[in-house]
Amino acid sequence: MNIKILNNLPIRYKLVIACTLLFTPLAILAGLFSNSLMRNTLEVQIRRELHNSTESILNMIKLSAQLSIKNSMRNIAEKNADIVKMYYQEYLNGRMTEEEAKARSTKVLLSQQIASSGYIYCLNSNGVVAVHPVAAVVGQDLSGISFVDDQVQRKNGYQEYAWKNPDDLKNRPKAVWMTHFEPWDWIISVSAYRDEFDHVVNIDDFRESIGSLEFMKSGYSYVLDLTGTLIAHPTYQDKNVYAQGVETPEGLFATMLTQDKGEVIYQWQNPTELKPRKKIVVFNRIHEMGWVVASSAYIDDLYRPLNTIRNIGLLVGIFILGGGILVAMQISTTITDPMALLIKHLSRGATGDYSVRMNYQSRDEIGQVSSFFNQFMERLGLAIREREKLEQQMIEADDKERLTAGQDLHDDLAPHLIGVEIMSQTLVKRLREESSPAADQAETIRDLLADATQKTRALARGFCPIHRVDEGLGFALKELIDTVMTFYPVECQIYGTDCVPIDRAIAVHIYRITQEAVYNAVKHASPNRVAVTLSQDDDALIVEIADDGTGLATSAGSSGMGRQIMAFRARLIKADLEVESRPEVGTTVRLQLLNKYLEKGDALNA
Repeated sequence: MNIKILNNLPIRYKLVIACTLLFTPLAILAGLFSNSLMRNTLEVQIRRELHNSTESILNMIKLSAQLSIKNSMRNIAEKNADIVKMYYQEYLNGRMTEEEAKARSTKVLLSQQIASSGYIYCLNSNGVVAVHPVAAVVGQDLSGISFVDDQVQRKNGYQEYAWKNPDDLKNRPKAVWMTHFEPWDWIISVSAYRDEFDHVVNIDDFRESIGSLEFMKSGYSYVLDLTGTLIAHPTYQDKNVYAQGVETPEGLFATMLTQDKGEVIYQWQNPTELKPRKKIVVFNRIHEMGWVVASSAYIDDLYRPLNTIRNIGLLVGIFILGGGILVAMQISTTITDPMALLIKHLSRGATGDYSVRMNYQSRDEIGQVSSFFNQFMERLGLAIREREKLEQQMIEADDKERLTAGQDLHDDLAPHLIGVEIMSQTLVKRLREESSPAADQAETIRDLLADATQKTRALARGFCPIHRVDEGLGFALKELIDTVMTFYPVECQIYGTDCVPIDRAIAVHIYRITQEAVYNAVKHASPNRVAVTLSQDDDALIVEIADDGTGLATSAGSSGMGRQIMAFRARLIKADLEVESRPEVGTTVRLQLLNKYLEKGDALNA
């Protein structure tokens, strides 16, 4: 942006532009930063939610499996306890011997296989094996083995421990349910490896719970076994991913079935959608069950709340920016309004109204400027009043000098000239009687003295127009015109000499202004004609002096003291003075005085 354009703009718009240029980049940077931060936060939260959901389903299945295993083994243990109790009752009833009852009970216990490799055995309270599928173990004291000691101590309930058969490569988690048959001191123990009990877990028990889990808009959880069969899925229930051809190009299910846990991002297309979308899945394996639990969600669904937040943020940013602009404009009014008022007062002061003052009480810079403005106007008004007072004194002194000169001419020089004229007339008469050749010269001298007397009286009237003004402004101006034509070879005319009575002091000022304008014209502009027009309407008295001379712009003395005195006299009586001058065309001086100022009290004392 061109800085010169900014220089010409009002302060308010400068502040608005400054705020816009300042806040817009900040808002953009803040938006980008917050968007990136929220994006990362959202990804972390979604991943955490997927992990938590997968972990919750895994724990739910494990808990369900554990309960199923416990219930299954408990039922087996209690049923076999009932069988042992039945044979024991047969012994008590005398139908068989106790040894025979134990033998039959042992046969029943050993005839059962728990899961794929589990079995039933019995210990007594000393840790000695009473029943076991391996005959060599029967009668051995197994006390000292931790899980045996726990069995001996507890005698009833569920217990888990790690055990490795001779043909196993490592320990495997094993479970046992114990029931104590006190008459024979048998701790009937139903044992099997936990991973052999997957058949006792009913997927229907938690399939509904898994299906109820949703993430974002279209995310879900599912379970598949190690063969690739989806045993819990909202769409491909009981289908094999390899047989149905739903394996992804990224080998999603191959990764899930070969790794214990992790997350994979892949492309997936739902049957109801036209194109695939990027998806994320978090999975974990249940080793005991041979199942894989997974939770998935679409990436664009993850960012949909972020888009909403971004749009809301954009609207909020626009609102904040708009609010900032409004605040800037509101703040600017605290500067521009006082400045506008100050400019208005300065404009009034420039037109001559020095009474204007700023009523602004703030202590800020505008308040200080207002205070200095008031002080300046006070001092300027005082200086103007002092100047006007001096000018008035000068005018009064000038008028006084003119009056004195006029009185001297009228009362001293004029009678003296008259006396000399009479004496010369007497001399002319005597010389005529004596037929002297000097009579003609004496008569010429008498005529010159008479002409000098007339001019002296005219000058006296010009210097002292008060008495003429008393007879009317029009009458005084007519005599002024006659006097001008007496001394200068210029055609002078006056129009509209009738007007309402005017205060003598005001009339004198009007007379002096007219006199100065006329004499300026005849002395400096070389006119052929000068016209003075006096008119009055309902609003004002107007005096216009027009000539056809060379114009004040090319005439000597056109901007001298006389013109300044004219302007001062106009200000003194509250009149408007206009001077229009064009070279070789002429000059027009126009004086306008409102009727309400024609009285001395309103004009000179206002």
